[in-house]
Order: sequence, then structure tokens, then C-alpha cells
Amino acid sequence: MTAPCTLCPALAAHRRCIVQGYGDPQARLLIVGEAPGHLGADRTGVPFTGDRSGRRVQALLMGLGLSEATDPAMNAPRLRGVFLTNVVRCNPPGNRNPTPVEVANCAPYLAAELAAIRPQVVATLGIFAARWAFRALLDRELPAGMRALHGQVWPAGGRTLLTLVHPARASTAQMATAAAQLQMLLAG
Repeated sequence: MTAPCTLCPALAAHRRCIVQGYGDPQARLLIVGEAPGHLGADRTGVPFTGDRSGRRVQALLMGLGLSEATDPAMNAPRLRGVFLTNVVRCNPPGNRNPTPVEVANCAPYLAAELAAIRPQVVATLGIFAARWAFRALLDRELPAGMRALHGQVWPAGGRTLLTLVHPARASTAQMATAAAQLQMLLAG
């Protein structure tokens, strides 16, 4: 048995659990968020569950037919065709933003998931996930803020990248845009 990660002392001291990726290991869609939420995934152990953002993502997945759940509040929904993960695996103290060092420390886990799953579409939720994707998939820096990038599609070396506002900050119209873009990308 391996010891829990302690690369980020502040995260290790604060977390309830390390939140690994979750879902279909042969998914066409990889959804990447920022970090486990204090009231959500840090409690449930499953990305995008247990809090308002989780319910919004789960409702989106249900609407797209990517979840067998009937209730977006489920803590361990059965997913098909989608894998959920985060840039950082532990909830930062006070739900603060992850630091560049914390993002770098978790980057190998995210790279391994990307390599193993080999999704056709990578959807990022929020600026930290978008920054990671632009660097990892496009080898460039983010060209604008998330409001300007919401719903934009980028060719990414045999994959498609979709940048979305984080569900905690997204309006109902932005969530509808996310659903429409994902439906279009997954239909092709």
C-alpha cells in the first residue's frame, strides 16, 4: 500500500480525501475542473458531486445521456462515455485557488489520465483547467479570460478542446451553451 500524497503540505493537511478521476475509462469526453469542492467532492470522493457545481454538471451529463443517474444529487453516478477529473486532487484550504506549485505537483496524474483515456473531446471548467489545457494540449498560454472563451472550440492535436466557465459561476444561458456545444461535439 502506498502512502497518501504529501507533495503539497497545505493541501495534505486540509483535505478529507484525495479525489481521483471518475467515470468511464474509455470515455470520448474528458471533463477537467479546478479542484474538489469543500462541500462536494472533498466529502464524496467523486469529482463534481455533492455540491451545487456538482449538481449542475450531473444535470448536464444526464441531459446529454452520459449518466445513468436520475437524480443530479447522486454522489457516485454511473457514467458512460465521460470521465471527470480535476487539475488539483485535493481541496485547497478555504476553497482558495490552487497555487502554480500545486497545479504542477498534480500535473502528472492528469497527464496519465489523458494518456490512458485518450478522449476525443476535452472540456475544461474554469480558468485553471483552461490554463492547463492550453499549455498541455496547445503548447501556448490562455489568450483571454473565461467569459470571452466560454463555449469556444479549439483543435488540439487530434482532439477537440472546449473551454467553459466553471459551473459555480455559469449562468443558465452559459450552461445551455455548454450543453449545446457538447452535444454537437459528441455527435460528430
